[in-house]
Amino acid sequence: MAIHGHLAPGIALGVRMASIAMEKLGNPKPGKGLTGVVETRVCLPDALMAVAGTTPGNGNLIIYDLGKLALAITRYPSGEGYRVALKSEAAQLSDALETFMYRRAKLSHQERDKLARLFLEMDAGYFRVERIRLTLNLKPRRTPIARCSSCGELQPQGFMHDGVCRPCAGEGYYERVEEVRLDAGAE
Repeated sequence: MAIHGHLAPGIALGVRMASIAMEKLGNPKPGKGLTGVVETRVCLPDALMAVAGTTPGNGNLIIYDLGKLALAITRYPSGEGYRVALKSEAAQLSDALETFMYRRAKLSHQERDKLARLFLEMDAGYFRVERIRLTLNLKPRRTPIARCSSCGELQPQGFMHDGVCRPCAGEGYYERVEEVRLDAGAE
């Protein structure tokens, strides 16, 4: 799978789950008009992008990381659709599958390839399928832009606290080591 680099078991699982959800939705055209939600940040997002055409850049792929092997595809703007999760009973199918599902050990390349094929052909009965309605607010935040009083970067006001952006307020995903100065016009 080009988007991920290889056909990992998690990609194959995501393709199978997304295909089930798309079928339940009546096999709509991928992309616009759909919202995808994945419940883990590894593998499943790539599979959902490939099958449903949802992407983070378009705002219609949401990573709601619960660490679960589950995803949902819904129609926008109604939020109605289907959630698909791998049932724990699937672990009975093979030792490699149980090892994968419970993260007991690293699988060999041969085991991963075999598991990917198993996922792509897995009987739908090993998946829990639920008709759902999203409760997430999918409307884009359209607030005026403001300048952070600490770092000077621009950000929507709705993301700021008392005129300070979240990273400067200590809520960032990084710790700045040093600022690197570039010459104006340098690439």
